[in-house]
Amino acid sequence: MFGRKCTLCGGKVDSRGICEECGLDNNKSEKNYKINQAGCDGKPLTHVHETNAHVQPQKAQKEQKAQKKQGEQKERMKRPDYEDNYSMPRQRISGREKAKAKKKSAAGRVVGIITMILTVAGILLAVAEDHGEEISSWAESKLGDGQGAAGKAEYTYDPYKYTARTLSGDGDHAEYELSTGHYIVGVHIPEGKYSARTQDDFDTIQTEDSENNIYLYEYEGKGDNYLGDLRLYDGAVVTVACKDTVTLITDNGQTASMQPEMPNPLTESVSIAGGETKTAGTDFAPGIYDIYVTGESGMADVTVYGEGDEEIDTVSLYIGEGSSDGMGFKYMVLPEGAEVVRTDGGPLSLVPSEMIASEDYMEFYERLY
Repeated sequence: MFGRKCTLCGGKVDSRGICEECGLDNNKSEKNYKINQAGCDGKPLTHVHETNAHVQPQKAQKEQKAQKKQGEQKERMKRPDYEDNYSMPRQRISGREKAKAKKKSAAGRVVGIITMILTVAGILLAVAEDHGEEISSWAESKLGDGQGAAGKAEYTYDPYKYTARTLSGDGDHAEYELSTGHYIVGVHIPEGKYSARTQDDFDTIQTEDSENNIYLYEYEGKGDNYLGDLRLYDGAVVTVACKDTVTLITDNGQTASMQPEMPNPLTESVSIAGGETKTAGTDFAPGIYDIYVTGESGMADVTVYGEGDEEIDTVSLYIGEGSSDGMGFKYMVLPEGAEVVRTDGGPLSLVPSEMIASEDYMEFYERLY
């Protein structure tokens, strides 16, 4: 190895084969080195690196796809949930399901408002306890003695604020004596403005009119009630609950436009004993019945189900001798699947109502919301 020259610079190579001048390891074969050469030698200056031209686009393409996917995920997270539903097939929602959703939504809003009011009231009460004298003194200095209460604007509830139309001023005078039950305006009583005469402070009149946005639950024992101003439009459902009867009086009843009733196709009565449950469509024919009790008072629950066995309405009755709802309930609409439970008390009877408005039993419940 002595006297050997470096193949790179011609310098002296030591005993280990390392050039003392440039440091090249001369022990390796010269075939592994290409001095001052490149893979592009012998090619035109305008040539393209074909190998890199194939590999790099693949890598770049993968990176672009990854970035695009990541970007789409970020955009999806930013969008509201309902936008994703646009790409999904639309489903038909029955009027009953809409009604139930609307009812739940309204109940949720009411609960939220009540919670907020109670929270604010608690804060105000705490502030008043700690700083009541200072607040009173400030109010007197700014508003004058006695002006604080007078300056407050009182909110007045108006159940007819969102009615779709006004009632006609012309019509017929009429009086209707009604016992506990359902009554459809335009079928059982004419459209018009009514006043109610009750026999007990807790005889109630409830109005449900989704078309005109009217929902009332009135009784004499209620401080501010609308028993003297009941505006009943065609299609509204009036529910009466009383020990004996209540009387509705109108001076502009639209009797000429009332819908004629039709005979009830049902003829067979159904008996339900205390503690017994019976189902429409299984134990008796669906339809419209009057419920009667001839003896001991007790509770009866009527539950109506919609599509998918969802509960859409429940009526709880206390009927029988000496009960708050009297001896029965008129015009109880029982569609397929409706359950009647006599939880306690004497047996009750389902007697087909003599005349009915329609055989579309579920449509009746669509009027309620």
